[in-house]
Amino acid sequence: MSLRVKAIQFLIGVNEDLIFYPRLQAFYKAAIKVTNPVILDVGANKGQTIHFFLKLFPKATIYAFEPNHKLYKKLVIKFGELPNVKLVNKGVSNQNGTLILKETITDETSTFEELNFSSKYLKMKSKVLGVKPQELVADSFEVEVIKLCDFIYAQNLQHIDIIKIDTEGHELKCLEGLFEKKLSTVDFIQLEHHHDDMYLNAISDNDIEKVLKKNGFILNKKIKHGFGDFDELLFKSNRKNFL
Repeated sequence: MSLRVKAIQFLIGVNEDLIFYPRLQAFYKAAIKVTNPVILDVGANKGQTIHFFLKLFPKATIYAFEPNHKLYKKLVIKFGELPNVKLVNKGVSNQNGTLILKETITDETSTFEELNFSSKYLKMKSKVLGVKPQELVADSFEVEVIKLCDFIYAQNLQHIDIIKIDTEGHELKCLEGLFEKKLSTVDFIQLEHHHDDMYLNAISDNDIEKVLKKNGFILNKKIKHGFGDFDELLFKSNRKNFL
């Protein structure tokens, strides 16, 4: 990884720490009434979300999914000795099996989706990083994927407070795998959603909201990230007994 890419990653991280995470923290402080929530972190990456939730809810039980073997090993070093953090070296989709993960040079944007190399946003991003669009993908390899509904069944999770999904354009397929079977109650679903054309099969806000509305969730809040044209969408269960 070049020094230029590392510097950009550092600046993005600082930006997130100063702008995005304080807003997200304020939301969950008001929304989550228990001290020991059950949280599913889909797309754990380097553990940013694990760290965020442990700081906010030290007694939380976190199931974190990361298909990239190199990043998973780093997560084991950081969190492997914590009994309340369960690390899963698998991706999440609408199927059980394998998919090809495209590992990008910034690894935060690795994806199962096909990149749109005609995208103006992708070209701009490549220019900022100092590479050609085709050079954004550093490696591609097969990883194991599972459906959330099957994982929830295997773990016998009756209630989940938060499911956070950040899978770079693959969020809808993750939701399809979650809602295939209704096995537990879920209070909040947090999704990262881009407003650009970086992926060939880009999913709109409306597509996401339709699936969530059909399964009993309403959009509760949007939190803009400190950089880029994307938001964090926070959906709340609209079941009548939700407080």
